[in-house]
Amino acid sequence: MLKKGSIVLSIWCVINFMLALIILCYVIVLKKDSPILQVASFSEAEIASLSAKTIASLNAFTILYNSCSLVVSMLTWPLIRKNLIAGQKSAFWTLVFVIGFIEVMAFFASAYIGHGRWQVNVLQSVLYIVGIGLSGYSLFNRKLA
Repeated sequence: MLKKGSIVLSIWCVINFMLALIILCYVIVLKKDSPILQVASFSEAEIASLSAKTIASLNAFTILYNSCSLVVSMLTWPLIRKNLIAGQKSAFWTLVFVIGFIEVMAFFASAYIGHGRWQVNVLQSVLYIVGIGLSGYSLFNRKLA
């Protein structure tokens, strides 16, 4: 079950990485405004009424958040594939706190925009709970010899 849990957590990493990379490319390479404007269901008139500084700030926060998200994915993936799968409980607890914190904060952040990206939050959280649950069950349910 530890292997299955690590596979599910690896899927979490890949999805998180890909979403962050796509959003970074959208804002930096394509020079588009933050997708948060569409996710938050702003109308064209509402977007047009925002100041250039407000939009620039949203773009800056989008770049900062997604850069961090991408790096967290890159750092947790080897932790999952090497340490967790080897049965290291410290890797499990690190993942509980790091990814768990991110998942909780994603729901708090989403509340400010009317839960505009709830589908992604639910998918990521389900993957996290299943992966960490399978891993934890396997790590802590071992019979002592």
